[in-house]
Order: sequence, then structure tokens, then C-alpha cells
Amino acid sequence: MLTTIDSFFSIVLVIVLYRWAKQHRLLVKPFLFHSANVVFLLGMTPWLDVMARDSIWLHSTQSVMVHHMAPLLWIMSLRHTAAPSSTHAPGWKITLFLTSFALLTWTWMLPSIHPLLMQSAVIYSVMKWLMALTGLALCLTMLNRPSHSQYWQRLNLVTVTLPLMFWGVMMLVIPDMYQSAHSSMHHHAMMSHVPEWLQLQPSQDQFLGGIIFILAGYVYWRKETSSEGLSGHARCVSE
Repeated sequence: MLTTIDSFFSIVLVIVLYRWAKQHRLLVKPFLFHSANVVFLLGMTPWLDVMARDSIWLHSTQSVMVHHMAPLLWIMSLRHTAAPSSTHAPGWKITLFLTSFALLTWTWMLPSIHPLLMQSAVIYSVMKWLMALTGLALCLTMLNRPSHSQYWQRLNLVTVTLPLMFWGVMMLVIPDMYQSAHSSMHHHAMMSHVPEWLQLQPSQDQFLGGIIFILAGYVYWRKETSSEGLSGHARCVSE
């Protein structure tokens, strides 16, 4: 039942977003938009939840797909309504939201909390949806904000990029950081759910998860600091 509901609302969200973008004439890069939809739907699939709950690297992949990469592709595919030359700093509401976005990433990956969240399919699904909805909100927020202002770029660096890079590096330098998540029971569960060609030892599993986080953080940082910024693929309305 949970699987059906989860899949249904994922598809509904994508359809609603597409209709909204078409209605407001915001869709300027359909290929990027539909690529984001594919990334989002793949990341939201319940069968991935089953494996990601017992695998650090699959969980990292799912988090990046839903919370960062799909929103990034949506951002680049939609028309922006704020002029890039605007120098106004984001208001306290957007600052508060992006801070909450960062706190969700930090909390989700804390070694003391992470294993507990993984033990319940319902809690995991709820957290996954929080990641998805805040990622979507991040996309919608950026459509109305100047990506070239220093304040905006620094805010994105601190709240979006740095958490990814930090946890990625920590997973590389502390091999047993999630040792409790890889107890004998959990690791055997992972082996039973993950195809043989995806099965890894606990240390390898965590190492690959760290690499995925670092790469995602680097991609986001490169796009944010490029000459075009996050809005480089979409023409602003005011231009």
C-alpha cells in the first residue's frame, strides 16, 4: 500500500509541475526538464528505498538525485523571473528556508541518527519526501532570485554545497563512521536486497557514498560559480 501511494504521488508531482510550467510559459529547455523528471522519479521509486535503507552509497545516490540533481536540472530548464543583474539580497524567508534545507541534510546524515531513520520504511519514506519537497521548493525559490549576487552565491555555498562536501569528505576519512548502520544484521539485509553486482563491503559502501556526495557538491558548486550561474540555461523574463 505504501509503495503504491508513494509512486502515485511522485508521478502526480511531476505532472503538476509540468502543467504549471507550461501554463506560466516557464519551460524553455524541455530536454533538461524531462531529464529532471526522470532523475526525480528514479530517485523516488520505492524499490530503491528498500535497498538504500541498508546501503550508504545507494542512500547517498538517492539523496543526491531527489534533493539536489533533479532540482538543479529543473532550475536550469525553467525561465527565471528575476534579472541576473539584480543586487538585492534574498529576504529573511529565503535565508531561513535555505538554512532549513541545510539542516535537513545535516540531520539526515548524522551518524547517531542515520541508522535509526533507516530502520523504519515509513520514517524513511517521510524523510525522502521531505528531501523531495524541499528540493522542489529550492527550485521554485531560485526562479525568483538573482543568482549572480554575492550574498546569494555565498548562501547557496553554505547551505547547499558545503553540507554535501563535508559529509562526503567525512565518509572518506572516517571509514567506520556508519559502523552501527552496518551491523551484521544490516549488512546481511543489504546483501539480500541488492543485486550481486552492486554488493560491497561496508567500508567500500561508505567510501563510494562519500565520492558521490563530493561529486554532487562539486557539480553544484561549478554551476553556481560559472559565468552563467544557475539561470544560465534559461532566459530571464525581464531581459
